[in-house]
Amino acid sequence: MTVRQRFSFPTLFTSLLFASSYSFVCPAQAGDIDEIQRRDLALIQTQIEQIKVVVDRIDARQQNADPESTRIYFDIPRLRSDLQSITGGIDDYLAPDRLLPRQLRPLDGDYLDDRGQ
Repeated sequence: MTVRQRFSFPTLFTSLLFASSYSFVCPAQAGDIDEIQRRDLALIQTQIEQIKVVVDRIDARQQNADPESTRIYFDIPRLRSDLQSITGGIDDYLAPDRLLPRQLRPLDGDYLDDRGQ
């Protein structure tokens, strides 16, 4: 019988999560995202794709591990789910489903018409 223990996320993944999460605090319109930020987010997505390749390798090795001699397993499904959440969040930020409300002009508020007197 094996004992499954969950590892904490690797430092790279935690740093990546922290670096990308600050962007999701305030959604932006497509015109509000500057080119540097767009490139940085694209870089994060590229790095996530590279991480997914490594995760696949780890998963393959873990699947071939001897259950009699292995007592600790890395939680691959949870890691994949978190990577997908980050990628989806970046996608939603860069291309929101709908446009955000536009800034309305302030109303005048004075509707009294004195022309009749």
